[in-house]
Amino acid sequence: MKKQDIDTFRKLLLELRKRLEESVSHMQHEALEHDGANQNELSDMPLEHLADRGSDSFARDLMLGIIQDNEAEIIDIDRSLEKIDNDEYGICECCNGEIPEERLKAIPFARLCIHCKQEEEKQGK
Repeated sequence: MKKQDIDTFRKLLLELRKRLEESVSHMQHEALEHDGANQNELSDMPLEHLADRGSDSFARDLMLGIIQDNEAEIIDIDRSLEKIDNDEYGICECCNGEIPEERLKAIPFARLCIHCKQEEEKQGK
């Protein structure tokens, strides 16, 4: 891969990392703020609001799942940035083949080529 392409991917990864960090920070703040408000209201809550509490719990669990996914992507981005520094970016971790540029454009932190990723998914990893 050309140096110019590597520099483009580095910039893309850094921008994506920044957006994900901001998103995680915002969601964590919202979850903490919302959770604190719910704890103060629980003691006087009438029974008809039990469904609302269930919806709130579902929304909180969904938000926590999104936060975890974003944090996992940040780890993958950091790993990709390390690979750039070690001249290993764009190399499949399974077969050591080149990851196509089209795949890296779609998922700049991809660790596997398409074939190896499909095999991983078949095995349920």
